[in-house]
Amino acid sequence: MSAKADFNLNFENGTVHSIRSISQRGLALAWARLARDGLPPFDRFEPDPRTHDPKQLAVWKVEGSGAQTDFRGLYRGSLIDEAFNDGWSGKTLTEITPPALQPAIIGASRQCATTACAVYTILETYDAEGFAVNLERLLLPFGRDSRVQIILASLQLISLHGTVSRRDVVRNFEAHCETVVSITISAASVLVSDRANMAELS
Repeated sequence: MSAKADFNLNFENGTVHSIRSISQRGLALAWARLARDGLPPFDRFEPDPRTHDPKQLAVWKVEGSGAQTDFRGLYRGSLIDEAFNDGWSGKTLTEITPPALQPAIIGASRQCATTACAVYTILETYDAEGFAVNLERLLLPFGRDSRVQIILASLQLISLHGTVSRRDVVRNFEAHCETVVSITISAASVLVSDRANMAELS
């Protein structure tokens, strides 16, 4: 079966507890607090720098709508740079994403743009020694008047048994990849979890 056929783009409703990374949970909580009154503008997003690593972030401008929606690169951190030879500046997600990965990568981005909710996916591949490598991808929407204009993406590569070669990992995902998690997380559900946690601590 081809890598493209392996992807499952059926998004379920999830909670912030499904996010494995503590720093990505922190980003989701900072976004949800800002989104309690509606879709927040990106220029108001100022999370505590201790909760995230800018080297693992990318920023995309949303262009078009529906099935024609694409995403133009505005920023990518240095750790993401290591996995790609070409620059993203001015290029779209369709242009820089390998065809085999477009259903998962672009599908999740369109889900985020359409629902104005956070989207969290985990894609899994294997390195040359057979160890599993996961790409944990959190997408957060920003905009005005209920229209998503910017998506902030937090990308984390995780290998529990080996070291990750960022130079090789894109080829590994092209050769074999499956979606382990694909969920949509509303700001309201994040805030409910946050209030529950605060109640337990009080």
